[in-house]
Amino acid sequence: MKIRWRLALASAIAAAISVIVVIVAAYLITCQRVQSAFGHYEAFPDRPPAGVLAGLGDVDDLGWPFLAVALGGLFLSGALGWMAAYTGLRPVGILKDAAERVATTRDLTTRIEVAKDDELGSLARSFNTMLDALERSARAQKQLVADASHELRTPLTALRTNVELLIRGGLDQEDRDEVSRAATAGLEELTVLITDVVELARDEEPAALVEDVRIDEIVTREVSRASAHWPSTSYQVSVEPAVVRGVSDRLSRAVANLLDNAGKYSPPGGAIEVRQAGGVVTVRDQGQGIAAEDLPHVFDRFYRAPGARSMPGSGLGLAIVRQVVDSHGGSVSASAAPGGGTLVRLDLPVHGGTSPRTAT
Repeated sequence: MKIRWRLALASAIAAAISVIVVIVAAYLITCQRVQSAFGHYEAFPDRPPAGVLAGLGDVDDLGWPFLAVALGGLFLSGALGWMAAYTGLRPVGILKDAAERVATTRDLTTRIEVAKDDELGSLARSFNTMLDALERSARAQKQLVADASHELRTPLTALRTNVELLIRGGLDQEDRDEVSRAATAGLEELTVLITDVVELARDEEPAALVEDVRIDEIVTREVSRASAHWPSTSYQVSVEPAVVRGVSDRLSRAVANLLDNAGKYSPPGGAIEVRQAGGVVTVRDQGQGIAAEDLPHVFDRFYRAPGARSMPGSGLGLAIVRQVVDSHGGSVSASAAPGGGTLVRLDLPVHGGTSPRTAT
């Protein structure tokens, strides 16, 4: 049975019981008042009733009016209850229809018009908020797939060409070695690109992996790895003990991407300044810097400034940094460093920290 019918039935029964109770109470009170005013008829057996008492004595069919009034009240209250239930639950029906339409058509642009500021209006707003989040997520996934397919096309084509040349044969040893190296480099580029795309496809951090993390230890560890990867670059490091809440591997990936990006664009023999105080990590390189018109886009997926398109990489490193930082409730920004180069600032909420220590 639908809710509106259950509400209508409940209101009808409640109204009918109320009517019956009121009528019975009125009947008893009337009898008591008449008895108090005229006395008991049995007290005067030799005197027949006269006047009003004689008229009341002829009334012996009061049952059906009471029954008619009770039934009329039952139907009237039921109809009014059904109308009230239909009006009150109409927004719920609209919400149900919208949910079914979204499930059938997968159209996440559907929204419910909110006309009232009550509990049902709040429910409709929550439903619209959920649809907004789903629409943003679906749009981001589609854009990621479109961008990834576009970026994968070039290295796949180059790799296929090189493999076909190797299979066809007829190359001298020098050309064969060169094609083999190109094919190996293409495979490495594809591996990096696919790894980055998979990383970006992740949404929220798994709750089971969130823990207290020493961000200073992550910075120190990743600087050591970056030093081995970019041996011609020196690192000036300043860290202090601090604890943040997050996933250690993901935070390590974000810091590693910042250091890798700085090492990639630093000139040979250049110095990279890495400083961490609390939840703030800054990385400054001595490269040519980023043009002002490119700064708002450096954290976009697959974005490369015109001067950086010849450099190796997938164009997803800083996008992964932003995603990791956003999922940890922080922020990241890039700006031109005083004196040249680029300064990237990563800011995470801190859960603890002590006095600083410095290492070079």
